[in-house]
Amino acid sequence: MTEEKIIIRSYSKAIFLLPTLILSIFGWIFQAIVPDPTPVLEIIWLVIFFCNIFVVLFDFSSSKFLILILGIGLAATIVYFTVFPAIFKTVIIGDVKDLNLGFTSHFYICMTGILGFCLLIAVCLPFFDYYTVERNELYHRKGIFTMAERWTLTNLRFTKTIPDIFEFMMFRAGTIKFYPTKTDVIILPTVLGINKKETQLDSILSKIKVDIE
Repeated sequence: MTEEKIIIRSYSKAIFLLPTLILSIFGWIFQAIVPDPTPVLEIIWLVIFFCNIFVVLFDFSSSKFLILILGIGLAATIVYFTVFPAIFKTVIIGDVKDLNLGFTSHFYICMTGILGFCLLIAVCLPFFDYYTVERNELYHRKGIFTMAERWTLTNLRFTKTIPDIFEFMMFRAGTIKFYPTKTDVIILPTVLGINKKETQLDSILSKIKVDIE
């Protein structure tokens, strides 16, 4: 069955902070039950936060992925056996209690509020600025009162790319570029479910081509 309408939304990279938000909520609840700071939870939170920030700030293609993993492994090994012993006087994982950072439930609830607010905005904005493919036309709908631009699908071309392997691994996200005319280019980064959108677009555009022929 050919798709009659396709909605394509481009999200902010802030959505990739979702794992940190989930862990912050868990930490808030856990530390409310267990008042004493938990070093293991603190380390896990910092690692997840670092990974999320890394995904937001940088793009890593598949060719760079293995190099990155090797680099992180090497850096982690060096830090663990040199920096940690010098600062925290520990060389074994069993002494992780020496890394106590004092994250209480107040810290986690603050982070939950901050991240939750940012993610709420990141999720809501694309509902007021998005593209639809319907009735043989590409529409750009923007704003509360729905200002719209439109192009015919007759000569529409598009490309799909996956510029960041981490984004694709987390939310199957990628970038779609529309070429509605010979001079116009519409770039939509961080489109979730990129492969499904590609299949839907191929389906509707192939139908348009058959109808024209």
